[in-house]
Amino acid sequence: MRLVSSLLLISVISCGTAEGDPHSNNGIPPVGGKDKRIRDVADPGIEGHAGLVKTTQPVSGALVVAVDEFDETQNGKSAGTIYVQDLDAMDPETKQPRPYSGITLFAPTFNPGNLAVSPGDVLDLRGQYTESATIGSTVTFAPGSVLPQISQPVATFRYETKVPDPVDIDAADLADFAKGRRWLGMLVRIKNVTLLADAVNDSKGSGRLAVNLSEGTGGNCQTPFPKPASLTNDLFDVDKLGLKKGTTLKSITGVVGFFCNLKLAPRSKADLQQ
Repeated sequence: MRLVSSLLLISVISCGTAEGDPHSNNGIPPVGGKDKRIRDVADPGIEGHAGLVKTTQPVSGALVVAVDEFDETQNGKSAGTIYVQDLDAMDPETKQPRPYSGITLFAPTFNPGNLAVSPGDVLDLRGQYTESATIGSTVTFAPGSVLPQISQPVATFRYETKVPDPVDIDAADLADFAKGRRWLGMLVRIKNVTLLADAVNDSKGSGRLAVNLSEGTGGNCQTPFPKPASLTNDLFDVDKLGLKKGTTLKSITGVVGFFCNLKLAPRSKADLQQ
C-alpha cells in the first residue's frame, strides 16, 4: 500500500499540480535559431544598428573566406587577419548577394584552443561588434567611413565546407565608401580592369603594394570619399606576377578590405585573370 501511495505522489508531482513545479512553456523555438548573421549586425541600415556598436553579439554560420598569412611587410605586423562572410551570403532564391554579409575578426580566440582556421571553416562567434573611425592616435579615417570588426570573439569550429564562388560587383562601388561598405570582408569579383600603374612593391621598402583601380588620387587618409580603391598584396605576393601599367585584366577576384581607402586583395595568381 505504501508503494502505491508513493507512486501516486510521484505521478501528481510530475504532472505539475500544486505539489510540484508548474510546466514551463517558452513557445516553439525559432526554426533558424537565435544567433545572428553578420549582416544582422553590420548593416548600418537596420533598425537599432547604432545600439549594437560596442556590444557583445552572437553570430553563427560565419564562413572563413581568407586568412592572411602572407605578411608583406616581413615584420610580423601585417599578417593574421581573418575574413569571414555569412554562410548564406548569396540568396538561394534570387541568386543575388546579400550586402553587409562580411567582416574581419580582431584578436579571436578559438574553441578548440589549438584550432588553426583555414578557408572553408564554418565558425560560431561571440564577440564585441566595433566600428573604428580611427586607428591608434595617428590615423583618422575620412568622414563617414569606419572599419567594422568583431573584436576578440570566441570562435567555435562547427564544420568544414567549400569556399563559395565570388559575387560579382561593380568596380565603381569600391570608390564610394557607402557603396563599397556593403562588400567589406566578402569575396568578390570585378571585371575588365586596366591597371593604372605597374603592380610593384612600395619603393620606400615597406613591402606593400597598392595600385589604384580607377582614376583619381586618394589624398591622405582623411580625404573624403570618393577616392580610388586599390589592388593590394595583403594576401599574396602580387609583385612576382610582373603586372605592368596598361595591363587589362578580364577579372580580379579578392577580398574587400579597408584602411583609409577600400582595397581588393586577391588570394593567389588564379584570382587575376588576363
